[in-house]
This record gives sequence, C-alpha cells and structure tokens, in this order.
Amino acid sequence: MPRLYCKVDLEPRMPLKLKGILMDWGVEQRAFAAAIVQTTSYAKGRPLSLTAAANLVVRNIWPSLTPKDEIVRQTHDFLRGIGVPEAVIATAFELDPDDTHHYQHPKGCHAGQHGRAHQSGNDAALIDPVETEMLTPQAKKQFQLFRDPFTEDVQGPEDVFLSADQRYIREVLFATARHGGFVAVAGESGSGKTTLRRDMLDRIQREALPVIAIQPRSIDKGVLTASAICHAIIDDLNPGAKVPRSLEAQARAVERALTESSRAGNSHVLIIEEAHDLNIQTLKYLKRFWELEDGFKKLLAIILVGQPELKAKLDERRNFEAREVIRRCEIAELMPLDNMLEDYLRLKFNRVGADYDAIFAHDAADGIRRRLTRPGKTPRDSVSMVYPLTVNRLVVRALNLAAELGQPRIDANLVKEI
Repeated sequence: MPRLYCKVDLEPRMPLKLKGILMDWGVEQRAFAAAIVQTTSYAKGRPLSLTAAANLVVRNIWPSLTPKDEIVRQTHDFLRGIGVPEAVIATAFELDPDDTHHYQHPKGCHAGQHGRAHQSGNDAALIDPVETEMLTPQAKKQFQLFRDPFTEDVQGPEDVFLSADQRYIREVLFATARHGGFVAVAGESGSGKTTLRRDMLDRIQREALPVIAIQPRSIDKGVLTASAICHAIIDDLNPGAKVPRSLEAQARAVERALTESSRAGNSHVLIIEEAHDLNIQTLKYLKRFWELEDGFKKLLAIILVGQPELKAKLDERRNFEAREVIRRCEIAELMPLDNMLEDYLRLKFNRVGADYDAIFAHDAADGIRRRLTRPGKTPRDSVSMVYPLTVNRLVVRALNLAAELGQPRIDANLVKEI
C-alpha cells in the first residue's frame, strides 16, 4: 500500500491529450472504456470501468490490473479504427497541462444529452440499483477481508442490525407470536423482512417458548386457498392425520386441533410470506381463522409478510370488500436505513474483523445514500432504496472497483461512478 501512495505523489495529475482526441472525434468516455479489455487477474476479459477510463483520461491515473503498454496498444488500435490520423494518435498519451478541452462535450453530443439518457434509466436502476457481484480475491486481499461481510452474514441474533423501526417491528412480531394478534409487515425486497422473521423464530426456539409457527409452503401465494391453510395447520399440529375433503370438515378439524393444542399450553402463529400475492378472497378468509377462539383466548395469531404492494392491498379505499380483515390488521412498514447506514456498515465489517474507517472515507456513506436515492421536486418526493440488500450489492462493487483502480479507500466519487 505505501507503494501506491508513493506512485500517486510522483505522477502528475492532469489530463492526457487523449481526452481532446476523443472529444474531437465525438467519442464519449463510456465508449472508450468499453473498447479497452483488461488482461490480468480477476478482471481478465472485462472492459475497463468508466471510473478507470475517466481517471486515466482526465487525471493520468493508470489502472492497476492491466499493463500500461497493453492499454496504449488497445487505445491506438481503437483510435485507428475510428479514423484518427497516426500523427494525432502518437500524441494521445502526452500530458495536456492547459486542459484545453475543459467543460467541452464530444462533438455531436449536446450538453446534457447523455445525462438525460442516463437519468431515464435511473428509475429502473433504483429498483435494482446494481447487479449482484462477488467480492473479488483482489479486493479481499487489498482490504484484508478474510470473509465476505455480506455472505452468510446473519448467524446469530448479535448479527441482526436493528434500526429504531426494525427494533419496533421485531418486538411486534415476537409479541404477536407469543400473545396473539394480526400484523402485516411490508417492505421492499431486501429490506430485512426475512431476517426479522428468522430472528423471531430463532428467539422462540432459543427461549424454548411454547409457540408453534405454521408456515404454508405454497410457492405461488396467488393460488393459496383457505383449504391449503387448513391443510398446513392440521399437518403441523397433527402430523400424519387424515385431512377431510370438504372445507366445512377441514374448518372443524382445524378448530379442534388448535383448541387441543392451546389447552396443552401452546400458542400458534400463522406466517404467510409473499403475502402481497394473496387474492382478496383468501385475505377475507383470514378473518375467519383469526376469529377462532376458546373462551376468551384467540387460538391463532396471523403474521403477513410482503412487499409494498401488501400495504396497498390492505388499503380499504382500494379493496373495500376486504374491509373486515383490513380493519383488524396492524400494518408495520420497514423503512430505508438512511441515517443508520454507517452504523449498519460498521456492524457488517466489524463482525468479520475489518476496520470500517480503514476501508471507507468520511464521505462514503453520504455517497452511498445519494447513489441509492432518487431525488424528487421536494424532499418528501424523493425515493430512497437504502435497504440492506441494495447497500450490500453496491458496497461489494465499490470494493471491487477500488481494488481495480488501486484506490486505498471507498469514497463518494468512486461510488458515484458505479
């Protein structure tokens, strides 16, 4: 690592004449980056990243994973391919101390043209901001990560990150399973819903509580029926018992099984994941299950877990015919990490023995928040996707890119280019 600092101190940081050549011939840096193929290490066969290309052209910072002469050769071939004269090509890697093309755009590309195209894809990018990417050996070595901080990252309750609203939802889920109730937890994909469900089940087992969790295994929740739920309850309470054919007989068998189990000291909770796919008729049937009781004691608590569409489905203004169940269901929504982002990352890296401050610059968390937030006309209109899964993916790509560039820490500028 000291060698990298030495190199940075000795190399002049100013644009290459290549910058002006690309502009004069109407070539964006994105197109130039795609034309240069890396040749060594894990990046072999992959095109140069936009950040690496920009650092080379604008700041004379050379990528660390591809030999300098190979980049020069491919660049010369690329320039020849677009018709640049040999005399001009020969000057491509000379320094341009006056930065004669400062604030200019490639010929044929109007100012803001690319920006609009990029912005139009930004909405989709915020839904799935970055592709899944594995942490490379180069990144692990540079940042001394002997384990991936985001793979198999929850192995016990101490690994579960809890923001204020997550802690509240965690306790609501536990109280519902233990004492009864009807709750729906809604949140974006990757917001931590499954982790909280697993935490609740682990806590029940860890504390040896007499709570039986019933989880219908139907893959397509859109076709989950009242009969299928009856089958799940009977199978879990009386394994191997014969399930009646008619729905009336199934309902009686369910009530009988729940009552016997309750009198034996057990509580019961029905957990339905992907509940946003439930049809309205099944949703209405849930009220009947929730109303099962033995004297004053409710026999079955219900927890629905789903994406934001679940919250919309439980909106009485949209589905008035389901108002009986909607009015009895408490909705808890998982919010983005936002102001808790740095605490989340510190937990993830500390648990694998890594020093957060040695890996992230002071502006890195702000850069990640900006990258994963779509601004609106007002702050209330902005859309944040700062959820655990999207953060994990973005940070892995940032670690890989930093290793590719030989950059010692992740900062906001690097995150911006991902």
